[in-house]
Parts: sequence; C-alpha cells; structure tokens
Amino acid sequence: MDDKMQELERLVEGLITIYKELKSENESLWNELNQAIEKINTLENEKRQLEEVLKNNEEVMNKLVIRVKDLMKVLDVNYHEEG
Repeated sequence: MDDKMQELERLVEGLITIYKELKSENESLWNELNQAIEKINTLENEKRQLEEVLKNNEEVMNKLVIRVKDLMKVLDVNYHEEG
C-alpha cells in the first residue's frame, strides 16, 4: 500500500510540475501576444499618420501644378502680346 501511495505522490508531483511549466509557457505566450498587439497598434497609428502626410502632400502638389499651369498661361499670353 505504501508503494501505491508513493507512486500516486510521484504522479501528482509530476502533474504539478507539468502544470507549472505550462502555466509559465502560457504566461509567456500571452506576453508575446500582447506585445504583438501593441506593435500592430503602433504600426497602424504610424500608417494613419503617413497616409495623412501623403494626402496633404498630394493636395499641395496639385495646388502647385495648378499655379504653374496658370503662370505658364500668363507667360504665354504675355509672350504673344509682345511678339
């Protein structure tokens, strides 16, 4: 009977050891997951900021193109008037 009790104790201790290892691994995986989620959020924010900068730059470029075209028209009219 004593042998069966010792075997049972060894089995329970083994289960406790495995549980502790799995719990530690689980906590580690949750930490990695949370870090990955944090990184995703950071990258999404950076992406939104870059998209906003790109949009603003496109608007500025479009305005500059319009001004250059208008200037070219004025210069062309003045050239023809003088010619």
